Amino acid sequence: MLNNKKIKSIRICIAAGGTGGHIAPAIAVAEKLPKDADIFFITGKSRKAEQRFLSEIPTSKVFFLDAKPIVGKGLGAFKGIVSAFSSLKDAVEILKKIKPDVVVGFGGYVSGPSLLAGKILKSRVFIFEQNSVMGLANKISSIFADKILLSFPESEIPNFSKKKSVVVGFPLRNKFKEHLEEGMKEKHEKKDEFLKILITGGSQGALSLNKLFTKSLKKIAESDTNLPHLKIFHQTGDLFFDEAQIFYSSLKQKLNSKIDYSIFPFSEKIGYYIGLADFIISRGGAGTVFEIAYAKKPAIFVPLPKSIGDHQFKNPLKIFGDKCVIVRQDNEGRFEVILKEFISGDLLSDLKDKLKDFSIEDGSKRILDIILQ
Repeated sequence: MLNNKKIKSIRICIAAGGTGGHIAPAIAVAEKLPKDADIFFITGKSRKAEQRFLSEIPTSKVFFLDAKPIVGKGLGAFKGIVSAFSSLKDAVEILKKIKPDVVVGFGGYVSGPSLLAGKILKSRVFIFEQNSVMGLANKISSIFADKILLSFPESEIPNFSKKKSVVVGFPLRNKFKEHLEEGMKEKHEKKDEFLKILITGGSQGALSLNKLFTKSLKKIAESDTNLPHLKIFHQTGDLFFDEAQIFYSSLKQKLNSKIDYSIFPFSEKIGYYIGLADFIISRGGAGTVFEIAYAKKPAIFVPLPKSIGDHQFKNPLKIFGDKCVIVRQDNEGRFEVILKEFISGDLLSDLKDKLKDFSIEDGSKRILDIILQ
């Protein structure tokens, strides 16, 4: 660790944007930095997740970078390349002003230009790779990065990067842990007859996952006369919220007191709902996987189809092993069977037993130990 004198003078720039999966772990690390460190944050402002997490960034020294991906071919790719050069120029200008000792990139389109600008200006540069399979932007950045911080053991990264990589786990926000404790305490103190289910597609929601769940639940509710009392917590995302309201209202009319529900496009208190839930249905993004694992909750993961390197399938598999269930999006029949077995209690009970001796740690401390050396 740095001596006290150096900690006081250290200037750290954190870059993250795009989705909650990139921004949340960046905030988790930023909020645990020494109070006398000078913290700067680079993010975007064109996406909803960037707006939603803005109030949680633990510094007023926030800079915005307009960065876009290089996608497709022809004109689309050309525009992306032009944008990348423009973003790099802007990132260099920002870093010239703040003169960071350290730049840490957590992903999103703003991360690559910020890391390269840091290298050009001779800052120490660190990449945080949250998924089990490294994406293209981080592969490029790993060529010049000083150290690569991995969430997963045995992550799929380029061979040339392995010597400078270290497994640190996943950093969790203080707010998440506080909300999780609140939900678990309420669940323990206010026991009732409801089986509580949380379904979430991450900070943006997941339209196809939402439809898969509601379609399967409707079938189960219509065919199972012994259905237990259900309480559904559903983070729908913006696109499915209205449809979800109609669905649950109709289902409640049919089932009467056997179902209760709480739906919301997005919640800053997702940890609270994880704490309340008996089990969770989710995509396989790294952030959500680690949050569910930290809470030791049974889960059904439905990976995003065609995720890079199939990382949304590999993420929960590498953390949970046989202590969760993973169902492919297109296997509707299996999802319905698994959901029914969870609701009936048999499979849910088995997973709870398996999770009794399971635990993971907040990775924030390991990251701080490395970037503050």
